Amino acid sequence: MEWIELPRTRNATPLNDRAIAFIQDGRRRMREIDCFDFVPSNYEVAWEVLSNLSRGRFCEWGSGLGIAVGLAEILGFQAIGIELDANCAAASRELLREHGLSAVIETGSYFDRIEPADYYYVYAWPSQRNSILEYFCQTASEHSRLLFWESQDDVRLGIRPSTRHHAFY
Repeated sequence: MEWIELPRTRNATPLNDRAIAFIQDGRRRMREIDCFDFVPSNYEVAWEVLSNLSRGRFCEWGSGLGIAVGLAEILGFQAIGIELDANCAAASRELLREHGLSAVIETGSYFDRIEPADYYYVYAWPSQRNSILEYFCQTASEHSRLLFWESQDDVRLGIRPSTRHHAFY
């Protein structure tokens, strides 16, 4: 199953001091995490993309240290992360709490749960691309969007095929 890619707006809100401090602290803590498949997003690009979206419910699949989740909350989204690695999940809860953020981080596989959201965000191994797109198309509501990272600096915004004739962007 394939998704429909939407054009992205590129008028970013500049990073604020809170977001800069949060990103810096998160990157510092990354060195302390022992998780073999953790690949961080480019958080400046994540901020750019998120700042251009209308606010709503945000869910990161594979939230790692919760930096994208925290940035989403700073921007005004209701944010949640789902992280398989218990150590990453615990570290992300601590990072969020220490920065005064209340986003929820659940421990588990996003393939085992359906979390309603307006935006899903995922940076996954290339071998997982098709299964993630299929899962999104099968489980997301018709108005949901997927922010899918193709590489460190390349994030795509897409919708399910069934929403082809709706203008939500």
